[in-house]
Amino acid sequence: MSRFIVIILIMAALLFPLTAAADGNVPDAAAAIGKELDNQLMQRFTGSSAGFNSSSQKSARANIMIMGTTAANINNLEQASGLARQMTEEISRWLVNRGYRYDEIRKGKAIRFDVRTGEFILTRRVPELASTIGKGQAILAGTYIVSGDDVRFTYSLISTNGNEVLAKASGTVPITPDLKPMLVENYGGGMSPTVYTRLR
Repeated sequence: MSRFIVIILIMAALLFPLTAAADGNVPDAAAAIGKELDNQLMQRFTGSSAGFNSSSQKSARANIMIMGTTAANINNLEQASGLARQMTEEISRWLVNRGYRYDEIRKGKAIRFDVRTGEFILTRRVPELASTIGKGQAILAGTYIVSGDDVRFTYSLISTNGNEVLAKASGTVPITPDLKPMLVENYGGGMSPTVYTRLR
């Protein structure tokens, strides 16, 4: 009987990491990254852990304006994926819900209307931006790497007054079938090389 219990416990211990990895979807990984960034900022600016949520922490969060950028492929900083863009959206959502201010740098000058596709205010075309000057105390920037069955994200909150990293956190997302289309540079033939060769 005791041998049977030992076998069950060993099997449970071996399967636990697989279960934990399966639960690491994009919103959960973003929340974990957001919590770690928040905790580090609160330690830095209020001297206490984020779990207390005191009035001084609420005030500190309300005074920190964050600008978000898209996480880049660590092997090619000129390349990003839909998953990287979505991860930034999820982290910024978590930070705003926590009380931080967020500067939407993609806001256009006017709402664009298209009969077929809808109404749009966000843009990546510089001439159409409402402002080309961002305002804030920190920039959310990150990198990611695709390895095997996972995507590893690392995000930093960088001071706008210099290159100092105010907080840094990482998270891993398993590549499930629904996420593969969001990694176009690795799946479906959209891969971009990081090294080019010129034939002579």
